[in-house]
Amino acid sequence: MQFKPNGRSWTVFLAALVGLSVATAAGEGPGISFSIVRETLAIFFAAGDAPVTALSAEGRSALYVTDGKKRVDLLGAPGERRDGDATELVYETADGRKATVRVAPAEEGACRVRFTVEGEGEFEKLGATFRVAPDEAFYGLMERVVQGSQGKSWSPGMTEGLDLRGQTVDLYVLPTVAVYAPFYVSSAGYGVYVESDWPGTYRFGVTAAGKTVPTEVTIEYEGPELVLRIIPGPTPIEAAERYSRAVGTSILPPRFAFEPFRWRDEVWDLPTFYDGTPYTGPYNSMVVEDVMMMEALGIPCSAYWIDRPWGLGSFGYGDMVVDPSRLPDFDGMIDWLESKGKKTLLFIGPWVMDAMKAEADAKGYGVKNSIPYLPQGVTLDFTNPEAVAWWQDALIGFIGRGIVGFKLDRGEENTPDGQLFRGSYFDGTPYREGHNAYPLWFAEAGHGALERAGAADGLVFLRAGWRGTSRYGIVWGGDTDPSEWGLRSAIIAVERAAAINFPIWGSDTGGYNRRPPREVLARWLAFSAFTPFMEVGPMANLAPWSWLPDGSRDELTAAGYTFKTTYDAELLAIWNLYANLHKDLADYTYAQARLAHERGTPIVRPMIFAYPNHPGYKDLFEQYLFGPDLLVRPVWKTGTKEVEVQLPEGTWIDAWTRKEIAGPTIVTVSTPTYVMPIYVRKGSSVDLGDLAARWARALAQTKTPPDLKALARTVK
Repeated sequence: MQFKPNGRSWTVFLAALVGLSVATAAGEGPGISFSIVRETLAIFFAAGDAPVTALSAEGRSALYVTDGKKRVDLLGAPGERRDGDATELVYETADGRKATVRVAPAEEGACRVRFTVEGEGEFEKLGATFRVAPDEAFYGLMERVVQGSQGKSWSPGMTEGLDLRGQTVDLYVLPTVAVYAPFYVSSAGYGVYVESDWPGTYRFGVTAAGKTVPTEVTIEYEGPELVLRIIPGPTPIEAAERYSRAVGTSILPPRFAFEPFRWRDEVWDLPTFYDGTPYTGPYNSMVVEDVMMMEALGIPCSAYWIDRPWGLGSFGYGDMVVDPSRLPDFDGMIDWLESKGKKTLLFIGPWVMDAMKAEADAKGYGVKNSIPYLPQGVTLDFTNPEAVAWWQDALIGFIGRGIVGFKLDRGEENTPDGQLFRGSYFDGTPYREGHNAYPLWFAEAGHGALERAGAADGLVFLRAGWRGTSRYGIVWGGDTDPSEWGLRSAIIAVERAAAINFPIWGSDTGGYNRRPPREVLARWLAFSAFTPFMEVGPMANLAPWSWLPDGSRDELTAAGYTFKTTYDAELLAIWNLYANLHKDLADYTYAQARLAHERGTPIVRPMIFAYPNHPGYKDLFEQYLFGPDLLVRPVWKTGTKEVEVQLPEGTWIDAWTRKEIAGPTIVTVSTPTYVMPIYVRKGSSVDLGDLAARWARALAQTKTPPDLKALARTVK
């Protein structure tokens, strides 16, 4: 018998097949049936007459136990028990232990395989081997390009892209590019979801020793059981939708979340604006400078968030008391921002400090370990309902003052992993198991504060995410490097996040930690306009109206603008153009977010998700669909003068030239610094207007520096 997943042959001989068991998983759409070869423990999955994938290993059982050095297989003919549609098999392992394998239908047409072994050792893992086609591609698990130190994801010259084939991924949440989920989807049109928060290891076409094995994917997990769900498509996007519905689809945030945000890494109340104009107004000068300049330059902004440090005490955060020297008349500033059509949000961490730490310690609200570089703080135990309510009370106090949401930062940095710190959370979850889940608990607690306060238009957004986190908030892509390779990693990240039920994603435009090169910022502004969440900052606390030449070491500090800045009119025009495009698309994006909320459909769609019959799209990350009707090709490499765009079937309208182009075809596009190739599907309701005219208008609006002295007189 031949097994042919999606029309591509593997030869799998089933001559020894005994008592084939078949059941069909229930759920909307196609269900997966399974058949079991008992003596060698192989499980074959199909949707209707179409093979999907198989748990199968060459000459050994597909499920096994390993301590990292030795693999222990399951042997012989098993005992068997039927329970409705479920089949339960009991094996003996090669070292004489009892192993149980239960195979049953699950929701969304999936098939669920539960594997346990009696007497599993503390340092043993449960493993599974999938037989896959040699040309299958795999997407998901994490937003970063490669696991490990996040800097590897923007290492110059790297070749890894969207496809995980060839990678080993230790599924363990790391800072700060920290969105993860135990799910991947295959280009063959199915998904694999592991129901576990424990750390796991995935190898896509490689062994632990680094040997290439094109027809194998292995999964190994810590914890007392390995539970796999094989989820049908029949296309990659449908498999991703089914996973999203299984774990809970994303929240539908308020509409203002789909217009541009602005922030700086730190706001000082400086005595002058960037151009030397004295400022003695009632609110923080840098916030005022941002708002007035953006307004005068025609740059839209729906929300402003105040990042740390904003408070008194340790780490500029302390006891969650606003620092009046940094943010004078805080409540008046919130009202002023509201009068300007801007919501105000505030940074919050998962820890408390100073007197709040003392209270948390006294009440047992903290995790039983110290924060290595913040000994005056304590990480909160969000599995403790009393601790959650106490912490939420502090947030609710800010909501009462006009804060509409919170940036929930650093939720993945200081959680114990069960190796350095033994013990359990309040609800009994071992530290090791809870490491990956902690960002989910943090998100749920932050969203819960908004619910308790009755803030229907409230919003939390997070740096770290785990399965189910998107039910409570939206995410941004961590501290990405401000370089062309950092931008490349962000383009991959938004597509990876889309595959794992994080449809509303954005990045620090221009990257983080230092000022980006001018062209990188320009290209990133264009890219960010076509991500669901567009936030602009921090740019080393500068802005294009107070820019510095590439290579300059001068940076803004609490001493103020002690150096001469450059007013970059063209860079400001690029910000104007793309921020306005993002704003104009807010209704379109909101409609796609509603679809994500209702059906699990991602907003950003990798080309292979939308066009699974195009083998050439398997690792094509440099372009994607934004919703169903926009195709964009971000430019990430500096010095690029032209790019190729692969247009799929249908008729597409070049948004810059208004020319209609019939696909499938490849077009070459000229890309001066302000141009990102954008194509609109003919017949859609999307209308971006005349981009050439909009660019001319943006240049006119930003040509002359605004008169800050006159603008400052309007601040009351």
